[in-house]
Amino acid sequence: MIHKKSLHYFLGVAAIGFVWVFQAGCTKNDEQQAEEIEEKGRIEQMTDETAEKAVKKIRTPMDKARNTQNLGDERLESMDKTLQQQ
Repeated sequence: MIHKKSLHYFLGVAAIGFVWVFQAGCTKNDEQQAEEIEEKGRIEQMTDETAEKAVKKIRTPMDKARNTQNLGDERLESMDKTLQQQ
């Protein structure tokens, strides 16, 4: 009987120790969490900057094409007005 009690006691202490060590290894202190949040912030900032650059590279040629189209339309309108006046 003494062996069973001591075995149960040992297993209980070992289980508590294992849980404590596992929990201590998994928890992060505030500084580590702050660093992870800061890193996520940097990643989001880099993602936003990359997205802005991509949008700018796509929109710039499209805007130029629209401006050219508008100039052509304006010239056609002015030519039509000139022809109607004659």
